[in-house]
Amino acid sequence: MKILTNILTMTILVVLMTSCLNVLDNKIDTSTIETEIKNIKTNNPDLDSTKTKILNNLLALSIGRDRYIAEKWDSKEKTESLKKYLVDEDRFKEVKDTLFNYFKTNEITYRRLLIEIDSLTALDEKYENKMKSVYEELDKICIEKQNEIDEKDVKAKEIKERLNKMVLLEVISIRETDYNYRDVVEVKIKMTNKTDKPIEAISFDLTLTDKLGDKVAKIGCKSNNRFTTSRIASYIYGEYDNRDIYNSLKNINASHVTATNEITKINHGGELISPYDDELESFSTFNLYYKTPNKLNGYCHYLNDEHDLIKKIEKARLNNQKEIKKETPTLYIYQEMEKKLFEF
Repeated sequence: MKILTNILTMTILVVLMTSCLNVLDNKIDTSTIETEIKNIKTNNPDLDSTKTKILNNLLALSIGRDRYIAEKWDSKEKTESLKKYLVDEDRFKEVKDTLFNYFKTNEITYRRLLIEIDSLTALDEKYENKMKSVYEELDKICIEKQNEIDEKDVKAKEIKERLNKMVLLEVISIRETDYNYRDVVEVKIKMTNKTDKPIEAISFDLTLTDKLGDKVAKIGCKSNNRFTTSRIASYIYGEYDNRDIYNSLKNINASHVTATNEITKINHGGELISPYDDELESFSTFNLYYKTPNKLNGYCHYLNDEHDLIKKIEKARLNNQKEIKKETPTLYIYQEMEKKLFEF
C-alpha cells in the first residue's frame, strides 16, 4: 500500500510538472491566454513582479480597452488623468491585433517571453553599473550648480528687499482712452524716490489683485526718465499689442485693485543695482531645485543637450536600446506596441 501511495504521489508530481512545462511552452494566443496565465501564476508562486506585471498587462490588453485601463491604473485620479490619452476602441483593437499577430507569426511562447524578461533585467543592470560613475559625475556638477544658484538667490533676496525700499510705487489711475486712434488702457504710476540720490532709470513689475485677492494682471514697467523726488509715469496697453493686459484692465478702476511690486533694476545715481547679473539671470530666475535622487538617473535640467556628459549618456542609452532590441526582440515589440496605445 505504501509503495502504491508513493507511486501515486510521484505520478501527480510528474503530471503537475509536465502541465507547468506545457503551459510555459504554449504559444501566446488570445483564445487561451486567460487560462494559461492563471496556470503559470499558480504553478510559479515566486514569479517576480516584472514578469507578473507584463503577464497581467498582456491579459488585460487581450481582453480590451476597459480591462487595460483597470489593470494599468490603480486609482481613480490616475485613471481619469491618463484615460484621455489612451487611443479609442478601434485604434486599441488595431494595436492589440498587431501585437498578438506578431506573437502568432513568430510562435512566441510564454517561456521565451519570461526568458527575455530575465535578459532585459540583466541588460538593465549592466547598463546601470556601466553608467554609475557618469551619473555620479553629473550629479556632482548639478549639485555645485544648485549651490551656486542658492547662494545667488540669497543675495538676490537681500538686494530685492533693498530695491523695494528705495522707491515707493503707487497706482494713481487706470482708465480706458484712445491713443493714435486705438483703444487702450492707460495706467498711471507715481514713483517716489526715498533715497538721497537721483533715480536715473528704473525697471519693475506690478501685480494687481482685486478685493477678493484674485490676480487681475501683472505688468512690467520701465522708465529712463530721471527723478530726484517723484515722478508720474503713464503706461499704455493696447487692444492688439497687449491684448491680455488690456482685457484684464479695461473695466477696472484703480480703487478696485491693490498693487504689489517687485523692483528688478535701478540706476541709482549712476550705479546699476539688480538682484542678478546678466550671465546667471536665467538660472537664478528659474531655480530648478536640483536634489540628488534616491537612484541616480542621469538627468539634470541645468545641463543642456550639448554638454559632454549629456552626449555621453545619450550615446550609451542609444547603444543600450540597440542591444535590448537585438537580445530581447519580443519585449521590444511589446513595448513599442504599448507606446502606440497613447496619444500625447
